[in-house]
Amino acid sequence: MATFTLETRDGARQEITGKNGVSLMKLIRRAGVEELVAQCGGSCACATCHVYLTLPQGIEMAESGPAENRMLATASHRKLNSRLACQIRFDETFDGMAIRIAPEDATSF
Repeated sequence: MATFTLETRDGARQEITGKNGVSLMKLIRRAGVEELVAQCGGSCACATCHVYLTLPQGIEMAESGPAENRMLATASHRKLNSRLACQIRFDETFDGMAIRIAPEDATSF
């Protein structure tokens, strides 16, 4: 089974089993991580599922789209590896990926 490691804001790490085609947001929330707020429920209307991704060596991911870029533009903690977890569908090629939840951002709510 393909898995990824999630790091919460306090540095706690948890291995989560992925399921092809399911958004990272849903996988993280189903794992009981309430820290990832996902206020809009995955409709790309907020940035409360902002995460930092580190992909396995040699794996590439599609660029973020216009709607995701608009939402990330509101996040004051945006980095080059910033993405919205609701916009990424898990794929077994992401096995070993590391995800860190971005700091809370008052402008995201």
